[in-house]
Order: sequence, then structure tokens, then C-alpha cells
Amino acid sequence: MWWLTALALNVTLLPLAVSGRATEASLAALLVAVLARHDALLSAVGRKIGARPGYRRHQLLNHLGQLHRAMALAAIGWLVLAATQHLARPPAVAVVLFILVIALLAMSWAARDAVRPTRHERFELIHRVVGWSALAVLIALVVQRFASAAAADRSAEMIPTLLLLAAVVAAVAQPWLSVRRLPVEVLEVTPGLVVLALPGQRRVGDFLRVSIEGREWHAFAVSTCGREGPDRFCLVIRRAGDWTERLGRRCEEGRPPTSLLVRTMRGYGFMGNARAYRQVLVIATGAGIGPVLLYLLDRRQPGLRCLWIARDHRATIGDALVDQVLAGGQTTLIDTTDARPDLGRLVTATALGTGAVFVVGNPGARDRVAAACADLGLRWYGPTFDS
Repeated sequence: MWWLTALALNVTLLPLAVSGRATEASLAALLVAVLARHDALLSAVGRKIGARPGYRRHQLLNHLGQLHRAMALAAIGWLVLAATQHLARPPAVAVVLFILVIALLAMSWAARDAVRPTRHERFELIHRVVGWSALAVLIALVVQRFASAAAADRSAEMIPTLLLLAAVVAAVAQPWLSVRRLPVEVLEVTPGLVVLALPGQRRVGDFLRVSIEGREWHAFAVSTCGREGPDRFCLVIRRAGDWTERLGRRCEEGRPPTSLLVRTMRGYGFMGNARAYRQVLVIATGAGIGPVLLYLLDRRQPGLRCLWIARDHRATIGDALVDQVLAGGQTTLIDTTDARPDLGRLVTATALGTGAVFVVGNPGARDRVAAACADLGLRWYGPTFDS
């Protein structure tokens, strides 16, 4: 669906591009790509539609990363055309544009599904550096063209281009302008996770991005552990990658961070759509319980049942959190110490009669649950990994 939408949008840009204004076409495609991943916009839309039944609408929002990818690739394509259109102008302009295209293609290569999960930190660095560099070059190019147009008394022709550029810059910069350094308290450290408490509102479906030093940024669901107190929320962080493991070791060594850089502009995660159903089955693996805790501990949805799959929950997650989750009576623990469960059979045995199945886990778990739901004709939600 989103790829067809991108195709239609680019067909409308084609006349503009071939008329010698491929730079404007590239800016327009880039604007759509940025807005398709703009947290404030997606959160506003998600809040509006997430509490109402509408599976197709939910899935379109959940897979909006496809539009982001398609329009970003289109922006690169239009930029290649723009470079050829500048060959007759000062050679330096065309050279810079072609170098930029090569860098953007490298960024696209790093974003492939086969590369991104295993080289996430490298992907984030390349994405950020190349993206900002591309924007800087586009700004310089537009300024140069505006100066030339002004000298020929044709500056009015550049107004649409300047407006497009301003919109792109605003959309890219806005999330970064929301960054604040907030105090953080470490509530729990176990071999499997770290629980942090920060000031702010607890709201189901929200996620935000945090960093310690400002270089590496990671997204986590807004959650609770039942012990953070009023006007605070928790981040339940699985100790899986390099960054999270370093954080865990710092806490164990008595050197926990006292503050975090936080993008206070929150995003909207698929678990927010559970509000649309009376009866919900959630399958969470390990620290994937984090996005579900607001439903379980704040008693927000009595019709929600959770199957929590992990290896020795108490040893890995900690007694306190496990006891609080079990006290609500909505969760069943499935221990994988001896063997992993057959997720297909598990869904078949427990999901009938539910409005939707939500899976919070890795791609393998998601795909097995999705296949079982497809066989049963059930709606399902899970992480997309498509952006």
C-alpha cells in the first residue's frame, strides 16, 4: 500500500523534475520521508485512531516505515537527476551532488534488513551523519541558486523551493529541539534488565529515545514497575546490546547515570492499539514485558491476558517485578529453561475468542505468532522492523 502511495506521489513529481527542477522534487520526496517518521505527527495520528477498532488503519500506521524508505530512495533518485541537470553549471556543484548521492546510497545499504539489526549502532551513526550532511548540501545548493536568481531579478521563482527547504529543516530539527537532560534513578538491576525511573507522564503506547552522552540513541517504551511513584515513568531495558550491557555494568559497579538525554517528543508504538479491543492476548518474550506493564500494573484493561515467556523469570528479571505482575492475575509465566514453547500451538490453544493478538518479541517470535494467527483468521500486531 505505502509503496504504491510513494509511486503515485513520485509520478506527480515527474513533470517538475524533468523540467529542470529535480532539486525541488528531491526536497519534496525528502519532506514526505521525514514526516513519515516524525514522532509528533505519528503520535497524534496514533492517539486518534488507536483507541478505536480499525485493524487496517492500525496496520497502515504500523507499517509507515515503508513510505519512509520508498520516499527516501526517491529523493536520492531525484538528486541524481539534479546532479545531471547541474553539469552545465559550475562543475563543483555537480561533483558535490554526486559525492552526496554516493553517501546516501551507502546509508541506504546500511539500512538493509540484513545489516541493520546486527550493526545497529553503526547504522544510526551513518544515518545521522549522512542525513545531516545531505541536508546541509541541499541548503547550500538552494542558497546558491537563490543568489543567482536574485542577481537576475528572479528571486520570486525560488519562493516554493525555499518553503520546501524550510519545511524539511523544521521537520528534521524539531525532534532534536525537544532534547532535555532529565534526572534518572536506577530502580532495579538484574542479569537480564535495568529498570530506570524518569520524571514524566505514564501513557500506554508511548515510547521515547534516550542517550547517555548524546552519540548513541535508543528507543524504549514508556512503562511502569509499580514502584516509581507519581509523576514518573519507567524504562524497562533489556541487557542485550553493547549500549544496554554497558549501562547494566555501570549500575552494578555503583556508577549509575544520574541523568539522561531524552527526546521529550514521544513516539507511538503498536501496543497503544490494544485499547481498541475488549479481549486481548499478549505474548511477550523476556524484557518485551516492558510495553505491557502499563496495562498489567495500572489495571488499564481487565480483558487483557499475557503469556510471558522467558528463561527463569525470577533469576533474570527479579522477584519484585515478577511478583507484581503475577498479583494482577492476568499473566501466565512460561519458563524456557528446559525447552522453548511451540508458539504456533500456544496461540492456537489460547487465542480463540480474543479480539487481537499482540506479540512483543524478536522477528522470529513475531513471525511464528503471525503465521498461527493467519491460520486462525485472527488479527495480530507486532514490531515491524521496516523503517
